[in-house]
Amino acid sequence: MNTAFTWQGRHDGDGEEHLRIHQIINRSATADYALIGFSSDEGVKRNKGRIGAAEAPNAIRSQLANLPVHQPITLQDLGNVICQQDQLEQAQAELANQVQYSLEKGMQPIVLGGGHEVAFGSFSGLFQYVQQHQPQQKIGIINFDAHFDLREAEQVTSGTPFLNAAQLSAQHQQEFHYLCIGVAKHANTKVLFDTADRLQCDYIYDHDLQVAQLPSLIEKVQAFMAKVDVLYVTIDLDVFHASIAPGVSAPAVKGIDLNVFEPLFQAIKQTGKIRVFDVAECNPQFDLDNRTAKLAAYLIFNYLFD
Repeated sequence: MNTAFTWQGRHDGDGEEHLRIHQIINRSATADYALIGFSSDEGVKRNKGRIGAAEAPNAIRSQLANLPVHQPITLQDLGNVICQQDQLEQAQAELANQVQYSLEKGMQPIVLGGGHEVAFGSFSGLFQYVQQHQPQQKIGIINFDAHFDLREAEQVTSGTPFLNAAQLSAQHQQEFHYLCIGVAKHANTKVLFDTADRLQCDYIYDHDLQVAQLPSLIEKVQAFMAKVDVLYVTIDLDVFHASIAPGVSAPAVKGIDLNVFEPLFQAIKQTGKIRVFDVAECNPQFDLDNRTAKLAAYLIFNYLFD
């Protein structure tokens, strides 16, 4: 783990009404939430995408630092898991252990990606924890993403994490519950749709994510959540339009709108079932005015505060 990031930012005062995230982080040994960076784009490289996401965790931290604190929370930064010398599988295992450690300490992990290969590490950490402590509980994955990431490949990549999760579940005779929100038909081959159907995955197309359809969309998401006990929620930033998320491996031609995303996310959050949350595919090398890093920080802010 690398803990080189220095938390700093604007200082308006020390009263509760003045506080920003950089003023409350790392003030206690344990906390309500744990930040874990995943510095990797090896999976994106293997998937022949635009590399650069390995620099994302600290870019997101920089945007988080000045955000205001609107209610009392405690937050611990556990540093970055770094993928070194192409050892992606090892980095995913280390991330899984950090996620499990956080859960063991009563902290909810928030993982900062990194390529979407982060998802298998995040899921594995929750899976390990549930297997050890509450094996009867059913895990659900909700992935906001233009891509299924159910690709079959000889090695893990940013395109394989949810097939890897399905395989891990099957190895332990556990049901696989996966909902992908924002799937773009033009961004997934037929074999990926076939795989999703074979695994009985739920999915919602990007073109169906309209404000006018919110009641039925929320109903669909709630029906999925009712089948599971705990949730791993992951947001691939390429699910949003390239105008607000230009710094990703695969910028979206269409993308979904925050006005649709936010009510769906709130409905998920209100269940109290989220145990692990991450954002993925922020790529500072291709970002414009830190828009994508700001978006990632904004999403985390909305997760932290009511």
